[in-house]
Parts: sequence; structure tokens; C-alpha cells
Amino acid sequence: MPHQIDRNRAHELSPRIDEALEIVCNEFAGLDTHQQYRNAFSRVLKPDPLDRVMMMGTDQRDLFIPLLRQTIVEHVPVGGHIFDIGAGDGQTFAFVADAVPQGTTVSIAEPNPGYLADYVSFLERQPHLHLGVALQGGVEHLDHGATDSATEPPAEQTVDLALGLHMLYFAADPQVSLEGILRLVATGGVFFNVITDELTGFAGVVQREFIKAGGDPRDGERQLAILDERRRLLAPQEEGGGGLAPALRAAGIDVAVSAVRQPSRHYGHTLADLLALAKLNLADVASPLNFEIAAKTLRDRSEEIGLRIETDGPRIGMWSVSAPQWVTRVRRNGG
Repeated sequence: MPHQIDRNRAHELSPRIDEALEIVCNEFAGLDTHQQYRNAFSRVLKPDPLDRVMMMGTDQRDLFIPLLRQTIVEHVPVGGHIFDIGAGDGQTFAFVADAVPQGTTVSIAEPNPGYLADYVSFLERQPHLHLGVALQGGVEHLDHGATDSATEPPAEQTVDLALGLHMLYFAADPQVSLEGILRLVATGGVFFNVITDELTGFAGVVQREFIKAGGDPRDGERQLAILDERRRLLAPQEEGGGGLAPALRAAGIDVAVSAVRQPSRHYGHTLADLLALAKLNLADVASPLNFEIAAKTLRDRSEEIGLRIETDGPRIGMWSVSAPQWVTRVRRNGG
């Protein structure tokens, strides 16, 4: 059984948490937000020298990949079109590339230029795939004419499978962004979305506390409302969700929605790895306050966030925290 860290034990660990905080603050000092995000993600993606698990930092990807492979088989035809939004560097797509049919066009949208270049390079090495649009931008750049790039997103109703893999955190208006994405999806096509439960997971708790502490220069009440809106739209109905289908139908887009909860976790070799996770949901924040709040959360709310040390399995000896996620599949019926 994993070794759970209660609040008393967490306070005994204060010197180690403080040391981890100093390490992370020093590491991220002076970096721009793209570099900070990349550093944080490199900690999440640490390889296992024994190749026991495909992703050391989290089992979130381990859990949703089988559902994504199934969705590709069911909804992407030969010569079809996939659009990966907030695509990262292609490491996640690499785990499903072999399931993608011959001649499929893969378009990508990613604001980080380094990640975008890496993903393009990966696709160019896949003889069975074609590179489509490569848009340097995030979800806010998906409206035609809304980007200052020479490249526009795919045309409406041309995408068989749109991917939103832990990216909707960066949408200023989740409902508007989801409407924009579904307008790109063809009839019978699917939007496959994965997002963390930001009410109970470690990263979401840190983000909420960061906003409440005034760390976000935007309207804090509005930002908290956005977190709750993502839950309303994308969570299973029994968890306060189920709002996406009626919202899209009101916008003239008929869909069928299914959502499941997966009880995943974030892992780290060190406490500093866990603190660095605070950057993932706060990618546009340069202040060290997010790390300070993450340290306080480990110390004061260890039981709530499920802080523990793994004592068996492929991640034995690692620290971990709760990171439950929702996988939501949205099929466009027409309209």
C-alpha cells in the first residue's frame, strides 16, 4: 500500500518542502513563460531508466491513450483529417500514430514555437501521414481571420477528429472555444477532450488558491468562474457536468456527448518535481507565487490532495498527488 502523508507528517517535511521550493524558484528565475512551461513539462516527462512506464510524471496519458486509440479506429477514415489543438511537441500523438489510417492529414495548432517545430519534424518522419496546417497559436486563434499568422486553421466541417489533450485551460471563454472547435468537426466526426478535475486535483487546487491570493492580474472572480465552467461543460453529469450538449445545441451544433472520470495521479522523483507541476495550469505566470502556494498546499492540505509515497509497482519510491481527469468525447451529429 502507498504511504499516505497526513498533515502532521507533511509539517515534519517542511524543511524538505522549503528546500524544494528554493530549487524550483531558482530554476525558473529569468525564464520567459514558454521556457518555464517547457521546463515544467520536462520534469513531468522524465524517462524511466528501466522503461517500466511510458510516462514517469503522470499516468493521465496512460489512461486516456486506449480510449483515444479506440476513437481513432472508429472515427478516422483512410485519408481523413485530424486536428491536434494545443498540440505540444507531438510526444502524446506519437503513442497513437500507428493507429492512424494511411493518408491521414494531421494539422496542429501550438503556441510554443519550439514545440511546434518538434511536432512538424515528427510528422514529416511518418510516411503514412500528411502534414496539414501548422498554426503557431492556441485555441484563441482558431477563428478564421483571428490570427496574425499567414496560416489559418482548417476549414469548417473538414476535421474527422479534433484533439484537446489537456489544453482547454488556456481558453479565456471555454464555451466559445468549444463552439469554435466543433464548427471545424465534420458530421460524424468527434472532438476528444481531456482535462483535469480542477476542484480536487493538486494542480487545480493550487490554481484556485493562486487566484484567491491575487496572483492572477485578471479578474479573479471571473477566473474562478471559468474553472467551474469547464467542470459544467465537460465533467460527467453526476459530477456537476453535462452542460456541453445543450450549450452547443443552442449555438446550432447538434452533438452527442459522453464523459468518464479517470482517477489518475501526478508523480515526481522529488518534491521539486511536484512543485514544478504548478506551472502547467499557470503557464502564463512568471511570478514565484504559484510555487509558494504549491509548497503551502503540500504542507497544509496533504490529505486533501492525496500526497503519498509509492511503495510498490513501477513507480516505487516516487512522490505522487491526485490528478483525476475527465475524458469527454463529443460527436457531431449535424448542423
